[in-house]
Amino acid sequence: MATIRVFLTAAALAATVPLAACVGGGDVGVTQGSQPRLANWSCTKGVQLTIRRTGSGIEVDDSRGFTVSLPPDPPGQRERYAKTGYALVFAGRTASWFAQGSGGAPTDCRR
Repeated sequence: MATIRVFLTAAALAATVPLAACVGGGDVGVTQGSQPRLANWSCTKGVQLTIRRTGSGIEVDDSRGFTVSLPPDPPGQRERYAKTGYALVFAGRTASWFAQGSGGAPTDCRR
């Protein structure tokens, strides 16, 4: 009866061990290309926003007294959300908020 011996190089052994990725810094609940699950934003014209992720969409509470749910537009991305009369476009820690009745000009916001 023959004995078979298998020798693994360090590289081959490393390839068989699962590795975990680590991400440091940033906001809690944030992944690359997304916003936190819940965040408060200060905007021009004294507007305050609370933005909450809801699955693939977001819910925006505007200090002027309205709440609106926005789906991603186009679907599948995490920077632009819109529906008739409303749009929110993220650019990192800044955003442009377009709200019905605001005269058509966006409100600039910062997190």
